[in-house]
Amino acid sequence: MIAIDALVVLVALPTIQRSMGSSSTALQWVITAYLLSFAGMSAIGGRIGDDLGHERAFRIGTWLFVAASLAAGFAQSDAWLIAARAAQGAGAAILRPASQVIIFKEFPLAERGKAMGISSSLSTLFYGMAPLIGGVVTSELSWRAVFFVNPPLGIAAVVLTRLLLTDGPPRREPVDWASAPLLFAGLVCVVLPLAQARYWGWSSVAVVSLFSAGAVSLTLLAARGRRVSHPLLHLELLRQRQFAVGTSVVSAVRFAFVGFAVFGVVWLQDVVGLSPFEAGLAVLPLTLPTVVCAPLGGRLYDRLGPRVPLGFGMGLCVAALLCTALALHQQDFAWLLVFFSVMGIGMGLCVSPAWTAALAGTDLGMRGRAAGVTQTAREVGAALGLAVMGAVVTHVLGDRLGQVLQQDGRLPSERTGEVARSVGKAVEATQQGSRLPAGLPADLVPALKDAVTAAVSAAFYVGAAVLFLAASAVVLLPRRTEAAEKAAEGDVEGESKDRGGDRG
Repeated sequence: MIAIDALVVLVALPTIQRSMGSSSTALQWVITAYLLSFAGMSAIGGRIGDDLGHERAFRIGTWLFVAASLAAGFAQSDAWLIAARAAQGAGAAILRPASQVIIFKEFPLAERGKAMGISSSLSTLFYGMAPLIGGVVTSELSWRAVFFVNPPLGIAAVVLTRLLLTDGPPRREPVDWASAPLLFAGLVCVVLPLAQARYWGWSSVAVVSLFSAGAVSLTLLAARGRRVSHPLLHLELLRQRQFAVGTSVVSAVRFAFVGFAVFGVVWLQDVVGLSPFEAGLAVLPLTLPTVVCAPLGGRLYDRLGPRVPLGFGMGLCVAALLCTALALHQQDFAWLLVFFSVMGIGMGLCVSPAWTAALAGTDLGMRGRAAGVTQTAREVGAALGLAVMGAVVTHVLGDRLGQVLQQDGRLPSERTGEVARSVGKAVEATQQGSRLPAGLPADLVPALKDAVTAAVSAAFYVGAAVLFLAASAVVLLPRRTEAAEKAAEGDVEGESKDRGGDRG
């Protein structure tokens, strides 16, 4: 449900706009409300699982997600739909960490990596299928039907938890829930400007104000956490090496993947001249190898520990980004498909072991909040990757286009922004033999394509650098997770007692 709903609405947005008369800003918030709520609530959702029991939290999050999906499907206004999407994000924030911990603790130590790999594989598969599902459902039924896909899935999940799982006892530990607004506000004030900086401008009043408010909120949260006996967010999690490295890898891979996919699609359309549909198909080599290789990464973790799958997978990801950055200048579509596939294989090998390592490096009673923090880091990494790599593309493209226009002399340099927005249309017009937009000379198109290529290539170098830094931290992991194995043996013994009645 979470994977599908993250992207399924994208295809339905034009239909929603025609049906409800929504503005472009409202449509943007249909997407943003879900992502902000998911990112801002994940750490809180993980703590709810630790406090109430992960099975109960799973059901609570699922019911909230189902109810919010029904509300979205029956929405009669923009505000109604946006509020429902925010509620979906909150349900996902409770459901996702609980599901990760349940998978982790329901399997014995020797199978945990494999189980997490299968989970990651299915999640990636449905992320990739979401736009197709949205297109089919919207075309054949209605945009409202994209939200009605969730209730049958959610109800089935709740029934299965009742049949297959035994609720653990609630911990009844006092929690400083008064800190929740500080945590949520702080994370939202960080993620929102990261997502909007390309449109608002990094030096705009809105971006600077939000970043400042986020810094103040998170500082107050940390200060309050030191004073209370049972803080909402245990900062000592970040001092546990295995958790810190695993979370860093998850965040760095998401940073690079989002920028790689988004700006790879931009390059395919603006330089190669593919249609949006063709460019979307061209990105499939990023996701399909991940689906296949994620279980393999989990098996390698079970047999060899975290270093081998993480090191090899991260190495492939770094190599893919570097090679793509170089190969873009050849403007050969075939090479891009090869390196997309290498990136997908690398992600499949390292993402599920990173999640497993992060959870294995924490105590049983803190695994819900650990999963929540890692999920939050993942979403922040995605927003940061899009913002940073987008800023690189904008800066380099502006400089290169300014130089091209200045040297050519036929168009004033003041039109750099207009020309940047017209490159894709100019390439399409050249292929069709029609008139170019913005009065662009036809003989200038190759130089414009080179400028876009240089900008996207620079962004890929930045993504590779971030991945390399995260990959370097893998050496800090133990060769074998001895400490985690000892803790896990105790978990398995307790879990076996809990599940014995069910399995009998």
